[in-house]
Amino acid sequence: MTLPNTTAQSEHRQFLRLSELDASVCLELPIPSGWCALDDRGLIRVTGEDAESFLQGQLTQDMALVKKGQSLLAAHCNPKGRILSLFRCYFWQNQFFLDHPAALEAPALKRLTMYKLRAKVSLECASSLVSRTALWGNTMRLALQERGWEVSDQPGSTTELAEGLLSCLSKDRWVLLSSASYAEALRAQLTKITPKSDQGWQLTSVCAGEPEVLPLTVDTWIPQMLNLDQLQGVSFKKGCYTGQEIVARAHFLGRVKRRMRLFAYEGDLHPEPGQIIHFNIEDPNLVPQNQPAPTELQSTELDQESGNSAHVVRAVETQPGRGWLLAVTSLISNFESSSNENKL
Repeated sequence: MTLPNTTAQSEHRQFLRLSELDASVCLELPIPSGWCALDDRGLIRVTGEDAESFLQGQLTQDMALVKKGQSLLAAHCNPKGRILSLFRCYFWQNQFFLDHPAALEAPALKRLTMYKLRAKVSLECASSLVSRTALWGNTMRLALQERGWEVSDQPGSTTELAEGLLSCLSKDRWVLLSSASYAEALRAQLTKITPKSDQGWQLTSVCAGEPEVLPLTVDTWIPQMLNLDQLQGVSFKKGCYTGQEIVARAHFLGRVKRRMRLFAYEGDLHPEPGQIIHFNIEDPNLVPQNQPAPTELQSTELDQESGNSAHVVRAVETQPGRGWLLAVTSLISNFESSSNENKL
C-alpha cells in the first residue's frame, strides 16, 4: 500500500513530497542488472586466536554464525546502545572482515582497538588488500555461474572458492570478496555486458532496506531504529556486548516507537543522510508553517523525536527531482494502526 503524500520541510526551507511505500513496490521496480566496485569502502581485518571472542563482546551479532559461513550485519554501539559503526561481517580465509563506509574506517578501527586490552587479536585496515565487487540481477547471476560460482538467493549465505567469497545480501544481490587480480579479470568481463553503475547498487540497497551509518549519523540510533533486529543484525541470545543492556531492554519491553521506513520523494532538493525533515500531515496540500527547524537531535530518550519528522538514513536519486530514501520516523502511526508491530 502506498500512503498519502505528505509535504515535508527541511532545515533549508526547501520542500519535498514523500510517499511511504511497502515492499511490494520494490519488487515491481525494474532495476537493470549491473555491477560496481566497492573497493573504496572501508574494511577492517580481525585475526588472532581471540578474534571471535573479542568481536563477540563488542558487536550486536553472534560471530559464531559469521564464522560458520554467514555474512551478517552487526553494529558497534556505545554504552547507551547508540550505533557508532555498522558493519557487514564476513569470514574468509580464517579471518574476519568488517565492511563499512570508508569515512568511518579510521574511527571504527580506533574504537575497537581501545577495547582490545590483553586479547590476542590483531586489527588492521584491509581495504587495499581485498577487492569487493557488487553484482545484482539475473544477468550477473549467469555471469557468475559461468565462472563456476554457486549463486544463492538466501540472504546471508556464502560460497567460498579458491578465488574468493561470494555472499548473498538479499534476493538477486551479491558481493564478491577476492584478490585484486581476480576482480580485475571479472570486471573486464562484466564491462562487456554492461557498464558499472554505482547508482544502481545504491538503489538496490535502499530498496532492500539496508541501512548505513555515516559520520553525520554516528551516535544517533539504537539498532532497532534501523530495523537491525529484523535484518538479522542483532542477536538476543548471545552474551553481553557494549550497549547490550539498552538494546535488550528496548527489544523485550517494546519501547522503540521509531523505525526506518522506505519513501519515494520528489522535490527541489536531494535528501542527505542525517538531515531532519518535518511533515505537514493535516493537509498534504498545505505548505508547513515557517517555523525554525532543528539542525540536530537533542533527544536523549528513545522516542522523544517529533512524530511528524523523519531522520534521513540514506537516499538515492532515480531521476532529477525524484528518488528513494530510507528514514527513521513514526509517521506511519498517523495513517494506520501499528498495534501489530511490537507496540511501535
